[in-house]
Amino acid sequence: MLLSLAAAAVLSSAAESAPIASEQLPALFISACLDGNATAVSATAIEFSALPSALRNRLGQPDKSQVWKLRSSGEAYLYSLSYSERNREPKICGIASEQLKLQPASAAVETRVRGTSSGGSYLPVEWLDERAGFRALATQSGGFTIMQINWLKDNQAEAQAPR
Repeated sequence: MLLSLAAAAVLSSAAESAPIASEQLPALFISACLDGNATAVSATAIEFSALPSALRNRLGQPDKSQVWKLRSSGEAYLYSLSYSERNREPKICGIASEQLKLQPASAAVETRVRGTSSGGSYLPVEWLDERAGFRALATQSGGFTIMQINWLKDNQAEAQAPR
């Protein structure tokens, strides 16, 4: 699920909100990327090209992008990207943070996608739910801990969007 336009407006207009703590990022990820309802957080819309190069290189070249720099300790970003490349998931949504630890990130994603948690992993982990149409992951790359949902088909991401 991608962020709805209303959720994007909340993020963009939330400049007065308090900074988000790194321990709050998993809940923001679930709200924004899986539920399509971002809560009011302090964030600034930025261009995809403004992401740090290591993160930008990992994400490839999206056709469409919505990216926000989150006001938090260290660098943190929320992104919603669309791709038309063959052999690539058409839509992804994620959070990348320098301060977030992998274990609580993976525990939060696992709890949401499996309904239970093993306590999280200190290693990168991925979950596939073909029925729901997504691949979720918690990993580290380029100095960032990343929580990401990759929708397997374009119409499944749209079908999950809140009404």
